[in-house]
This record gives sequence, structure tokens and C-alpha cells, in this order.
Amino acid sequence: MGFDGPGAFHSSPHLKLNFISSLKNLKMLYVSGQAENSLDLCSFRKQPITWLTELTFMSSNVQTLFAKRFSCLENLRSLDLSCSFISNIEDFAFFGLANLESLDMTQNSITQLYANTFIGLHSLTLLDLRENPQIYNIEAMSFAQLTCLRQVEPVIKLNLTLVFGDVLSHLTHLHISSGMRPMQLIIGSNITSKQNLTKSVDLTSMNQLIHLRKLTLVQVDLLIQRSADIIFHNLTKLEVLKLSNCRVDSLEGGLTKDFKSLKTLYLRIENVYHVIYSFTEPLSSLKYLILDTLQIFCSCDNTWLIAWAKRYRPVEVIMLNHEVMYNLEDLICLSDNGLDTPNFVKYTEANCTTEVGFVLFAATGLGVIFFMLVVLVHNLAGPYLLPLYYITLGWLSEAMRSNTRGRYHYDAFVSYSGKDERWVVEELLPNLEKRGPPFLHLCLHSRDFQLGKDIVENITDSLYRSRRTLCLVSRHYLHSNWCSLEMKLATSRLQVEQRDILLLVFLEKIPPRRLSAHHRLARLVKTRTYLDWPQDPHQHQAFWNRLWAKLKPPTEA
Repeated sequence: MGFDGPGAFHSSPHLKLNFISSLKNLKMLYVSGQAENSLDLCSFRKQPITWLTELTFMSSNVQTLFAKRFSCLENLRSLDLSCSFISNIEDFAFFGLANLESLDMTQNSITQLYANTFIGLHSLTLLDLRENPQIYNIEAMSFAQLTCLRQVEPVIKLNLTLVFGDVLSHLTHLHISSGMRPMQLIIGSNITSKQNLTKSVDLTSMNQLIHLRKLTLVQVDLLIQRSADIIFHNLTKLEVLKLSNCRVDSLEGGLTKDFKSLKTLYLRIENVYHVIYSFTEPLSSLKYLILDTLQIFCSCDNTWLIAWAKRYRPVEVIMLNHEVMYNLEDLICLSDNGLDTPNFVKYTEANCTTEVGFVLFAATGLGVIFFMLVVLVHNLAGPYLLPLYYITLGWLSEAMRSNTRGRYHYDAFVSYSGKDERWVVEELLPNLEKRGPPFLHLCLHSRDFQLGKDIVENITDSLYRSRRTLCLVSRHYLHSNWCSLEMKLATSRLQVEQRDILLLVFLEKIPPRRLSAHHRLARLVKTRTYLDWPQDPHQHQAFWNRLWAKLKPPTEA
């Protein structure tokens, strides 16, 4: 037996490893050249080996990993079984490795994975299966136990949902390629695909990989994706994106709206495409933009790219042509005829030059004129604008009703302050709605307004669906902004329709000096007959008779 370094040795093929139970300070163990049965570390141990954290075992004789061979290594963090000619893994082979974080099984002969192959690896974050033959059989739920897995690097066919049992939301690195041969990749679906990635796979559910930090797409045709604009949504933690030999129609803001953390963007697009300015707007963390073999149309829509690449200092724009760097001034574009490829910079200078100063001057001048008009209209007609809007809206609604005979839903819209509601409930309603026939139908905001509807729309609709408006004036009424709006709408309707549709009832004596502050109401008091609520109870009946006679429908007169 010969040691190659600390914690490592190359031994005879038949050496047993049970001696390590006495090496209580051993943390890392490297074993090579051992026979298959020498991998048995735990059959002779009744107590767990808690001190060993890293184990590397390389042998040309190991063909089968038997069940529970590592069950005593409960604190093992890293296990390297590469280059060991492993072709068969029994169920529960890794049972007991609850703290294992890294498993390297590269350069073996693994062709099949089963549902119980990785049972017990609850803490595994890195699984490396590279340089194995093509794994042709993966049972459903094979990786379902690997809830902490963050990086998987198999060169195999994968249905991620079928293998992992769900969308792998903690995945941070994902490489997708149709490569030199067909590849299966399904995310968010249990449908199996036998087509090339570029032909049939729907990548929409990739936006569920919210912890993804690095994404590579090779030979992926985004032109045929059903929802290409949302494939990259929700990837707010993505830092590196590589699109190599892919196909797109255009690059715009809809693709990059969630790339808040993206630092490196590599683009090698096979087809000719457009680059929209909004494409770069969400890329607040971008440091490197690598454009390899850029092919764009000769269009003024792409002109911004030149100016942005030269002036936007936080981002380094690297132009490549088959891995050879060149200057942005040498970029060529494809003309409308599909044949000519002129220099893009010269094309923009000849066809897309705009007098920026003149445009800014014209825009500023129009903006100033518009602002002055808004201020002038507001000063001259400010108090009338809002009522005018709702009056026009109500008038149009009324004009559109085809059944003019039955257009009124209420006999009167009652405009009153909420503080006078007790008088309305105890006096007004019993003497008007419960008296008849005919029985009057009044509209009260506390009872008849539609729930959830805008208050002003409720007022307008109710007012125009009522034959008359009854204003109950009191000191509370004069202090209410809503009552003031109702009065404005009612008086404006009165001026438009020129009919006897507005009635005033004063619930209390109000001095003329207080009314003078309310111009519309003061003008109505001077020009129209109104009712006063009598203080003498003996006069109440005559008051109600007069008011009821005025409000009852004209067909009953």
C-alpha cells in the first residue's frame, strides 16, 4: 500500500477499508485501483462514520453499486465515483447519504436510472452524469427525491417534469441544445416528445424556473414557439443568457421585461431580424452584449442600435464575426430586395437622418401651446367642465334610449344631505311613496345607488332616469360637495331641457346672505317658486298634498 498524499492512497486490489474506522481525524479519502468489494465501507460498522466528508473512489472493476453501501457515511458532503465503469445502480444504493451535496458519476457506463436510484439524497445540489452512454431509460419520478438540486449536467434526453415529478423551480443552470442529434426536453408537461427540440418542444413553462441564473439555448427556433414572448418572463435572477444559432423574428422589450439581473447577453441568431429599442430598456444590470454574426435588416427602426452602442457606457458591446472581433462601423445589413448588403452606418446616414433640433423645437412649441390652452380653459370654464362632461354623458345616454315613453325609472331624484336622512325616512317617504294611487317611486342615494359603481356616474344616471329632481335644502346641504354637484347637474339639465323638472324644498330658514355664496341656488330662489317646510304641524298635510300633486306622473293628472 502506498500513499499519494494526505488522505489518499493507491493500494493493492484486495485491501479492505475497515481500518478507516480508527482514523477519527480523516476528512477526505481518495481511493484508486481497488476491487469492487473494497467499496464496502459500512457492512462491518455498527456505528456511523461521522468524520469523513469527501470520498473519491476510482476503480476499473466496479460494475454494480449495491444497496446501502454508503449508509454509515451520514456526514459525507462530496462523493466522486467517476471513471469506475459503473453500469448498474441498485435501488437504495445511496441510502443514508442525507447530507450529500455533490455526486460525480462521469465517465461510467450508466444507461438506465430507476425511481429508487437516488432515494435519500435530500441535500444533493449537483449531479454530474456527463460522458456516460446515452441514458435511454429513465423511470418516472427518478429524481423526485432531489428537492434541493440546483445543477444537473447530463448529456441525455430529459423530460424534466416526468423525471423530477414537478417543475424544477430551484434550478440555476440550464443548457438546452438540439445539438447534432434529436433531443427531448419537456418542462411543465408530462407529454413525451420524439421530435427535435427545434420542431416540437413548447418552452413556455420555462418561465417557471424562477431561480435560473444561467441559460443557454442552442439551435432553438423561437419563430415557431407558440408563446415566444413569454418564455423568458419571471426569470428575474437570470445573469447569463446565450442564444446560439437560434432563430427569432425580432428582439423587443416583451422578451426582456424581467431581465433585471442579466449581466451577460450573447446573441448569435441564424436569420435576419429586427432589434427594437425597447429590447434594451429593462436591462438595467447588463454589462456585456455580445453580437456574434449580427444580421439585421436595412431599416431605420434599427438605427438606434448604432447610437446606443457608442454612447451607452455601462454596457460593453462586442461585435463578432465567427469569433473574430470587428468594429461597429463595419456592420452590414440586408436590403429590401434581399440581395444587397450595404454598410449599415452609411445606410442610416443616407436614409434615416432627421433634424433632431427641429423635431425637439416643434414638439416643445406644440407642448407649450397645448399647456397654455389647458390653463386658459381651466381658468375660464374650470367649474363647468366636470358638470358639462357628465351632463353630456347623461344627455347622450338619454338620447340613445329608443323607448322614450318608459325611459323614466323614478318619479323624482331626491338630492339631500346625509345629515338630513332622518327627516327623509320619517317624513318624506311615508307621505310620498306610501300614498296613492298612484304611488310615487323616489330615488335615494342611500337606497338606490348601484353598489361598486362610481359615485358621480350613479348621480348622473339616477338624475337622468328620474322625471324630476327634488332638492331638500338645509344648512347641511349647503356645506356638502356632493349636494353641490347634484345641484349643478340638475340646473344644467334644466337649462338644456327647458322643462319644469327642478323643485326646491327648504327644510329650514336660511338667511339670504348665506344663500348669496351659492350662486346657482340664489338665482333659482329669485326666479322659481319653492316650498318651505312648515313649522306648524297643522300645515304639514297641505304641504304634502301640494308636493305630491307636483311629483305624480302627468298621465295620472
